[in-house]
Amino acid sequence: MARDNIKVPFGYEPERNPAGERGSLWVYDSFEGYTEQELARLLAWAEEHRMAKVVLYPLHEETLRRMVKGTFAPYHRRVDELEALLEASGTDLDYVIDRFEGKRKKYTPMDTAFRYLDEKYKSPHFVYVTEEMANLLAGYEPFETWIKRVRMVITDSQAGAKVHPKLQENASRWERY
Repeated sequence: MARDNIKVPFGYEPERNPAGERGSLWVYDSFEGYTEQELARLLAWAEEHRMAKVVLYPLHEETLRRMVKGTFAPYHRRVDELEALLEASGTDLDYVIDRFEGKRKKYTPMDTAFRYLDEKYKSPHFVYVTEEMANLLAGYEPFETWIKRVRMVITDSQAGAKVHPKLQENASRWERY
């Protein structure tokens, strides 16, 4: 098979990512009662950091039931509301609503979800979570291995709320927005 030879100047390195985009932003949340302002804030962060893909990962009711006490709207209703919000936002970002939990229809541990997202989407990975969700995730055993592989973006939902000790230990791996 013939190869096409091209001439390039000495020291030339092709651009790896011409648009300057990088990685994927995983939004790991229930999206229960998600507002336009919260979505606009999320999309603004993604645009500001030039994310290649925004992955919205709604949690199934069974997962939420094990993580947080309370009742939640059915998974498909929350996904439909999220789709409507995204359509109304008119964003140019490349986004996807990942329906892995909807297919499983049962409790999905954080480790399983993150492994799935890690295999499917381009790195580097950023996880966009609320302060409450970040504290919950920090309480799980696989958190220590994942905080080394992802960078967390924690939204300020409650000013002055306590931060989990494991989050304090890994303060260089997360930021508030």
